[in-house]
Amino acid sequence: MALTSTHYYSSVKNFARGARTGTRTAGDFTITLGFAPKFIKVTNLTDRISGEWYAESPADTQLLTVAAGTRTYEDTGIALNADGNGFTVTVATADLETDDDDVIWEAFG
Repeated sequence: MALTSTHYYSSVKNFARGARTGTRTAGDFTITLGFAPKFIKVTNLTDRISGEWYAESPADTQLLTVAAGTRTYEDTGIALNADGNGFTVTVATADLETDDDDVIWEAFG
């Protein structure tokens, strides 16, 4: 099997972060950034679960980390918006948000 190595060199031009907190019923959520992200991380602080989305090759790569520390290469429910300038989190995919959880997110572009 041949080794494939890809390198990306770029300065961060755009960064955004935010939080979702308070009493609420968990639901899918959409964040509009105004730039095309290369990396997105959503962390459920309450349940200690995080999902990471990477734009680079292999395209649309996702990594899930659960409370026990196990990290798996699987769908986290994070996806780019249709226009590419934000993202949507489908919470049923990896429980990145459940009722009343404190959730933080960050995106780099």
